[in-house]
Amino acid sequence: MKTFTPPTDSPTSVYDEAVKQEGFSETHRYLLQHIPAHSTVLELGPASGYMTKIMAGRGCLVDAIELNAQDAQKAATYCRKIIVGSVEDEEIFSSLTGPYQIALMADVLEHLRRPESVLNRVRKLLAPGGSALVSLPNVVYWRMRLEYLRGRFDYTDMGILDRTHLRFFTLKTAAAMFEACGFRVETIACPTPIDASFRKTKQWLRKVSPSLFAFNFVFHLK
Repeated sequence: MKTFTPPTDSPTSVYDEAVKQEGFSETHRYLLQHIPAHSTVLELGPASGYMTKIMAGRGCLVDAIELNAQDAQKAATYCRKIIVGSVEDEEIFSSLTGPYQIALMADVLEHLRRPESVLNRVRKLLAPGGSALVSLPNVVYWRMRLEYLRGRFDYTDMGILDRTHLRFFTLKTAAAMFEACGFRVETIACPTPIDASFRKTKQWLRKVSPSLFAFNFVFHLK
């Protein structure tokens, strides 16, 4: 089932364009590796479906909510059901019956006014033993800390200070939010933007200070 509203004037996701030009990031790969084949998945903010396509190819049944109507039309090819609208719209969730084995929220919650409300709705749609996979930018990444020390907090078109971000998270504040919404944090991955040839260096940096060297965090929630 595909559910659409008339196309909006919102532009194609800049993040979707970045994926087209640069390929999947370490975060994308980590998320996809933790979604079992043939799972039922609720994906919030799929953009044009670049991750949805991979999941569908593995036999997953994906329902999605996407704000951008043009992106939703592209992602619909890989979805069982897609709804155009805001994930903060409670009525949209009423049309999702679940249960889902996986809820995927890749770089979504930071764009919301009340991510806690969305997390509570998602949790109720998970099957017993189901998981939520969430990625969030790290507002205290070391480069950002240098900018703060210089008195700078400059918004950009994409990245940690994306001008569409409404909420900002550290490792501790994100974990606290999930726990307050009834989730248990199973694991936390800390992708480090260093070339793969320096794997040992990346591993060492993650151990020394994950919140300092991680560009973003990936949470596996139960």
